[in-house]
Amino acid sequence: MKSRAEIVNLVRGKIRLLHYALSTEDTYCQWVGRYYDFCLSLPAEMPAERKVEAFLTELAVRFHVAAKTQNQAFSAVLFLYKQVLGKTLGEIDALRAKRPAHERSSPSREQVRQLRAAVENTPQTPACLLVDLLYGCGLRVSEPIGLRIKDVLWDEGPTGQLVIRAAKGGKDRRVPIPKACVAPLRLQMDRAHTIWQQDRLSTPDVGVALPGRLAVKYPSAPFLWQWFWVFPAGNHCIDPYRDVLVRYHLLPDTIQRAVQQAARKVDLEGLVTPHVLRHAYATHSRESLDALRKLLGHSSIETTAGYLHPVIAKATNPLDDLLD
Repeated sequence: MKSRAEIVNLVRGKIRLLHYALSTEDTYCQWVGRYYDFCLSLPAEMPAERKVEAFLTELAVRFHVAAKTQNQAFSAVLFLYKQVLGKTLGEIDALRAKRPAHERSSPSREQVRQLRAAVENTPQTPACLLVDLLYGCGLRVSEPIGLRIKDVLWDEGPTGQLVIRAAKGGKDRRVPIPKACVAPLRLQMDRAHTIWQQDRLSTPDVGVALPGRLAVKYPSAPFLWQWFWVFPAGNHCIDPYRDVLVRYHLLPDTIQRAVQQAARKVDLEGLVTPHVLRHAYATHSRESLDALRKLLGHSSIETTAGYLHPVIAKATNPLDDLLD
């Protein structure tokens, strides 16, 4: 029987081979480790399907996890069996956590206006531009910070386009750059160019992190301007995949913190988050549902429809009719 560390390392290796996101790697490895620990208390001869059922049921009954969390754990365990152990599981009949049917929230245009006015830049974080890209392009929090210079296409369309690469589901898509973001984005790229030049002069051996094995296939790519980040981090760090010093981009928590602080100032704390701005984009946009689906990067139009804040139509009230 393999040890916990051996199993987790096998999962990590397979995930890297498939080029999954680092966040997915961390999440899956944590859940697989937790599942391994749970199975130590079960009879070795118990079928895998029953072990998975018991694990998922305990998450729901004992730990009261949300449906999203339980599904995340289930996905990690399925990955372990299918991709690492080469085993296809049969039917899983576990007690599943229920997903509450909450109405999606979307701030009004006035609330977005108040939030934008309250956002503050820092020397290393152009928070105002990032928030505008989230709302103006309907981006996920990880998408603007992951932009590289080559992903900004100024010659496409009236104001240019952004190429969002390897987004959720591994899909690429393009979104138009809002007019209000053109000048700030050009200024940010000038700042990024200054950092790139400083790196080339002071730390010529330090490049940027690249996806997959691109750095091996194209050794000069990490040092080229077109592969540099639009929103580079202020300091170098260790690339977890190659174990070398690199320049990485800003982290998601920089945007999350900026939005949280701004929301607190205008009494919107807990109501507006970076992802809620994506919902606001969908609700406030005048695009058709199918056009929105493509801009948001959804596979299903039902998913896109769920992003729209419902507008209650004017209906005839029977009591009002009676009294009129």
